[in-house]
Amino acid sequence: MNEVIVIGGGPGGYTAALRASQLGKKVTLIEKKQLGGTCLNVGCIPTKSLLDSSHTWAKSKELFYKNEDADVPWETIFSRKEKTVQQLRKGIESLLKAGKINVIEGIASLDGDMRVIVNENKDLSLTADNIILATGSKPALPPITGIELPGVLTSDEIHSLEKLPKSLSIIGGGVIGIEFANIFAELGVKVHVIEAADRILSNMDKDISSQLKECLEKMGVEFSLNKKVIQIVKDSSNQLKIDLAGVESIKSEKVLVAVGREAVFDPLMLEKNGIIVEQGKIKVDHYQRTNLPGIYAIGDCSTSLMLAHVAMAEGKVAVEHVLGLSPNPVVYDYVPKCVYTHPEAASVGLTAEEARSRGFNIEEGVFPIRANGRALIEGEPAGFIKVITDKSLGRLLGVHLLSPHATEFIAQATIALQLEATADELISMIYPHPSFVEGIQEAALTINHGAIHLPLVRN
Repeated sequence: MNEVIVIGGGPGGYTAALRASQLGKKVTLIEKKQLGGTCLNVGCIPTKSLLDSSHTWAKSKELFYKNEDADVPWETIFSRKEKTVQQLRKGIESLLKAGKINVIEGIASLDGDMRVIVNENKDLSLTADNIILATGSKPALPPITGIELPGVLTSDEIHSLEKLPKSLSIIGGGVIGIEFANIFAELGVKVHVIEAADRILSNMDKDISSQLKECLEKMGVEFSLNKKVIQIVKDSSNQLKIDLAGVESIKSEKVLVAVGREAVFDPLMLEKNGIIVEQGKIKVDHYQRTNLPGIYAIGDCSTSLMLAHVAMAEGKVAVEHVLGLSPNPVVYDYVPKCVYTHPEAASVGLTAEEARSRGFNIEEGVFPIRANGRALIEGEPAGFIKVITDKSLGRLLGVHLLSPHATEFIAQATIALQLEATADELISMIYPHPSFVEGIQEAALTINHGAIHLPLVRN
């Protein structure tokens, strides 16, 4: 008998399996497609590879040869992405093998009494003391007429594009849509983003939303905000035409539907087994337990914060709780949220609006990236660093970055929030110079008009 069965081999699932193996448990991992899940195969990793390549291409053109007619090396970019994915997938396979984890390829479903069957084959049934559900998510498809037309792609399908389109419309101005807008705009594709809300990245700091939109517009991206898509049709010239509410319509060669993702758990037969699902997610407690003893759920199928690093953290919590180790539950306020555009955006903690809604009397410090030496060295002066503190105690409540390398140095802010650091403690540190991260200190200093690299303000 297995001590732990993990269903799903994405970041949360393979992390849970490896952690359980480290702690001496006999583990079986069941995966229906490819190890690594959405993140590795059609999400985080390939998208960031494309972003790195697109930025390198755009910067090289700007700095060295400025040839507007140069052909984009799409085959090389595509091949680099594929090689990266394959190398990392082999790495996961090696880790699971080294951990002596039994990996089974197939579709798993629950059959009561802590039993799992694979591919609806009763002959291949497994039992376990504990089961961890990590079945992930899939692209959400809104009910739009014409969404099934050839050339209308999901964020999964767009990674199979073997030829660069001349034009691309993107339905959705969230993280996925905005990252792809950046990629294709830097590669010279005409991009138009359609968003139902009044701003892009609506769950992030408002200044990040507005300034990143400006940066993308300088790349040539066009936006239609506060717009509802009515239908998609093929016109007489074989272009895809998106009709919006009112009289506006947009034409393009390809359409990307990027309105978010939804949990996948259909094969599990959750209702038949009595597992509670609420608002499209498996209901869990702080330790990732479902309502059935011994069954846990982690990652996209159970959390509203669909991030690979959240799934990994939840996987560790679930496994350590199985072993009675009293793990600390995930504190979602302290989860960094990242957008890998150019410049990058990253946030941790509360926005100003969230802080005020929780009753805090706040102070904000903002430092513009154009005043940072490293930004000028790299030729990327757009963006800012913002810190939000509680006015009475000086405690750090949130940090919001729009800056090159923001997704790297947001980690320092995450540590500071977890340690309940104050603005004074950020100020008292010594930072490397020149660096982007020293902007966090400067932002904290601006609260009392003490930033060194901004015009002097006398108190």
